[in-house]
Amino acid sequence: MPNDLRAARAQEPGVRSARTASPVHLPERPRFINDLDVLRARRTLKWQLGPDTPDRICLGVAEMDLYPPEFLRSALVEALGLGETGYGLPEAQEAACGRYLAAHHDADVAGLRCTTDVLTGLRTLMRSGLAPGSPVIVETPVYGDLFTVVREAGLEPVAVPLLRTGTQWQHDWAALATAAREGARGWIVCQPHNPVGRAWTLPEMSQALAVCQEHDLLLLANEVHIPLGMPGRAMPSAFADRAIHGVRAFGLTSASKAFNVPGLKSATVYGSERSAAALADLPQSLLGRPGSLGAVATVACYGPEGVGWLRTLREELAERTRLVLDELASLPVRVLATVPEATYLVWAEVDGERDARRFAEALDTSGIHVLAGESFGGTAFDRCFRLNAASHPAVLRTAFARLRAALR
Repeated sequence: MPNDLRAARAQEPGVRSARTASPVHLPERPRFINDLDVLRARRTLKWQLGPDTPDRICLGVAEMDLYPPEFLRSALVEALGLGETGYGLPEAQEAACGRYLAAHHDADVAGLRCTTDVLTGLRTLMRSGLAPGSPVIVETPVYGDLFTVVREAGLEPVAVPLLRTGTQWQHDWAALATAAREGARGWIVCQPHNPVGRAWTLPEMSQALAVCQEHDLLLLANEVHIPLGMPGRAMPSAFADRAIHGVRAFGLTSASKAFNVPGLKSATVYGSERSAAALADLPQSLLGRPGSLGAVATVACYGPEGVGWLRTLREELAERTRLVLDELASLPVRVLATVPEATYLVWAEVDGERDARRFAEALDTSGIHVLAGESFGGTAFDRCFRLNAASHPAVLRTAFARLRAALR
């Protein structure tokens, strides 16, 4: 190509010389830890809650076995270098969360407030929005602390089981309507649902809003796992349907699960137009004020580098989940596992009382910790368990090799 033509081409819109083009920066890959000694030395709940044995493998609590990504570490190191260990300022965190929810989950919110964590936010919203003793619907199986936080708010949890069809789960619309007619005043909806990993579709979320509107229920959308949809899976917020603005509704989310920062204690509450004034009037002392490091982390996680890293994380978590499902299928006892549409958590049930006892004994013998099903809604789930797949493949394979050996 003649020099003058090459120069002209280089000046055309959208055409750049390969020699002068900016380098392409690929998202940082998540760094999972494969050294069990390093993991066992961690002073966090996941690796300290399991069996008191030196060779334990902990796959229960919803923490991920990875190092912080560089963008997050850099933001925190910079803040520490400036001595930013005081009280956090809410504006940047609220703005970052609002932008993220709108861009990636189609959320249309009316007001945002900071809180320390999702459970604190839930407790405050229920205490301020419902009369003492009011019944609140929770759909089982469900994260057990939701029962606790409802009671801590002075309210009464009402368990409405999800409907199971094969290995899939649905809302029981008839049972939900019955609970509302019998006096329920609130409903905690988890998007996605923990532990079964259902990612509710927009039509399902819209139907939930219709139930709340018909019965004047306070909707509390726990969206802490919403960034963790499986690749290609749409994850609409409850606030993706503008009908929510006619409902008394609040949503809650945090970077804690998707970016593995629950210890930094920072979350965000958002409301519908009908609830915006009530949200704005809540004293910060009731919501709790996140620390400055939590706010710094949240802004970094919801930024471009965080979103890019999250995309690669979701791909790796999908691979880990497939590994766990394959390993469960290979065990010498029959395990019915739900294929999750979101999260890194696998919910499963051992088929038969005898094999369930064998499985529980094998977990103890092999030093493997998972969360027992009863903690998600009582004895109806006593053959079930929740397993955290967010570990290095070598750690997961080691755990299942031990489990197979113990079951023989």
